[in-house]
Amino acid sequence: MKRILLTLCALLLVGRAAADEGMWLVNLLKQVYPAMRGRGLKMKPGEIFGGPESLCDAVVAIDGGLGTGSMISEEGLMITNHHVAFGDICALSTAEHNYREEGFWARSRGEELPVKGKTVWFLRDVEEVTAEAQAYRDELQRTGRWGIMGSRKLAGEMERRHARKGLEASCVAMWGGRSYWLFHYEVYTDVRLVGAPPVRIGAFGGETDNWSWPQHKGDFALYRVYGDAEGRPADYAPGNVPIRPRRVLSVSTRGVGEGDFAMVIGFPGRTHRYGSSFAAEEKRTVRNPIVERCRHDRMEIIRRRMEADPEVRMAYSDSYFNLSNYADYARWENICLRRYDVRSHRADEERAIEQWIAADPDRAARYGTLIADLERGYAARRDAMKVRTWFQESWLGPSQALIAANRIASALAKLDPADTLKPGSPLFSRLASGGRPLSGNYDAQTDRELLIRCVRHFTDNVPRSMWGDALSGAFDRFGGDAGLLAAEAFDGSFCRDASSYGARFAGECTVGDLQRDPLVELAGSVGIPQFASAVAQAELGAGVDVDALEASYRSLQYDYREAQGMPQYPDANSTMRLTFGRVVGLDPADGVRCGWRSTPCGYAEKHDPDNYDFRVDDRMRGLIAKRDWGCWCHRGDMTVNFLTDNDITGGNSGSPVLNGRGELIGLAFDGNRESMAGDLWFHPRAARTVSVDIRFVMWVIEKYAGAGELLQEIRFAEKGGR
Repeated sequence: MKRILLTLCALLLVGRAAADEGMWLVNLLKQVYPAMRGRGLKMKPGEIFGGPESLCDAVVAIDGGLGTGSMISEEGLMITNHHVAFGDICALSTAEHNYREEGFWARSRGEELPVKGKTVWFLRDVEEVTAEAQAYRDELQRTGRWGIMGSRKLAGEMERRHARKGLEASCVAMWGGRSYWLFHYEVYTDVRLVGAPPVRIGAFGGETDNWSWPQHKGDFALYRVYGDAEGRPADYAPGNVPIRPRRVLSVSTRGVGEGDFAMVIGFPGRTHRYGSSFAAEEKRTVRNPIVERCRHDRMEIIRRRMEADPEVRMAYSDSYFNLSNYADYARWENICLRRYDVRSHRADEERAIEQWIAADPDRAARYGTLIADLERGYAARRDAMKVRTWFQESWLGPSQALIAANRIASALAKLDPADTLKPGSPLFSRLASGGRPLSGNYDAQTDRELLIRCVRHFTDNVPRSMWGDALSGAFDRFGGDAGLLAAEAFDGSFCRDASSYGARFAGECTVGDLQRDPLVELAGSVGIPQFASAVAQAELGAGVDVDALEASYRSLQYDYREAQGMPQYPDANSTMRLTFGRVVGLDPADGVRCGWRSTPCGYAEKHDPDNYDFRVDDRMRGLIAKRDWGCWCHRGDMTVNFLTDNDITGGNSGSPVLNGRGELIGLAFDGNRESMAGDLWFHPRAARTVSVDIRFVMWVIEKYAGAGELLQEIRFAEKGGR
């Protein structure tokens, strides 16, 4: 009874109306279309997806799904979030042109900045290949060719069989292999930055406001997509021309009000809502505490260095943002998993499924011990998973110098130390190019401190039996002082900076010369495969394969929910999805009520000239004081950010928020802290999407940036106020 009461309190504590759960595949839209019509949708299914010039033709995946964008002009103009573009903005910034701090606005096509490696993916078709893929999967398993790469083999074969000229195919499994779908994309690679506000607008509030409400972020940026003379994808060339998209979104100047219908289309990355209670508990008790601890430690080092040196801020702003995003997510996810007792929700579902299994002999024969096997497998691998997570968070990623050393150690592991590497040989060239991450966004002193911290974490938490001889010997030589060990290895390594690295590969060298470098020696001492194999061995000892069992459990849940007549959607996997809901406020805790929107008043309230994240420049303050909102206001005021109860996750950043007529009213950029269990379990009353109002975006472009010429090419649904 106590657990039931706690669960009821969790549901009643937050919210005014239950949200509609679901990241629905756009190609299966009809299963939720009636509900959408009931909420306020004014469009037909074919106008959203599948018909000529459908809405989905205007929505794109950025860099294969790291973010979402929308086409808003017939001249190839694309809009997304500032934080999606942040890495590009930082990479393009220099001491002379600090676009991160100053913002960037191209006044002509010739001033637009090409972004190396940027890709924009247009979804052109979706086809189901379930029967064919399952037959091939069965063949691979029957002939013993499945192995650890079986899923990739299957996807690659389906993509090869169904390849289409000029399109990129991606085969994706749904519900643990219950169905398979092929998504065909047209991929553009000539993408140029057009405009971005300074960080004090695009990321106002920084990590303090991240995942919170209210927020006041002008979180948007503009790119332009180019193709050849026929509009086809082409590598960057000065003669390329802006593409003419099949569909362009119309921008609404009427805006939004509380209770309005809201639809989000985008490419959500990953959820695990069909996992077991044991998977949820492993994330809460094993992985998340380590992730939060390690990443916050790295953030503390980088923050201190950025505050002391503007050049370090320029080099590490993007890295710091990414660390902050995931560290805070891990922290708030754990708070929500505990607050909403997600483990019990999952366990209740498992008990109901067990009863359903037992009611049918065929199901009992196939799935009878599945849930018990999952419980045994997660218990058996707990310690090994904890060690692997410490390894991942402390050894893989924190230090660029260690990453460079790891690449060298791995490449040379099976070679004779006496072998000579000569300039011009493939291996020499590959190793010589490995120093690129040590230039550009890199600071040696910062990286040195990160290495010291990560080596301490590693030696404190990973059993010595997994260190290797070189690390063990060095640890003893330095009297167990892991920090001193790391500092000495860094200072004596050619991997410490780009200059030293380049000098080491100025001429021929032997394999042994490179392997004797102190940091390369340490890197080679820690074998990456042993951490994965330790988890596998723990599972083998319990007689289970946890990943295979989880896949079976996802398929089982599909059968169970189908039998109960429950509508269902597959876990997010970077394929195009649609969610629907309403503009609505938030009750985040007992006695706390939040409105559905924020206004420019928040800038004045939060302004703090001594806090980097809350500085409002004189121009912005002056414009707000004048209250000259133009046609971008409603009843004399302007909305900055607003809340909806749409169901989104990472990858949805930059997704268009659309009204019932399919007009653009905002860009999704964040979730709220109270919904951070959403990767594993959707809370029907706490889930909120934070979006920047498209009218505020237009106001910043016109009034703050003075780039009103961009508005001339944007398609507006109507003129005038709401």
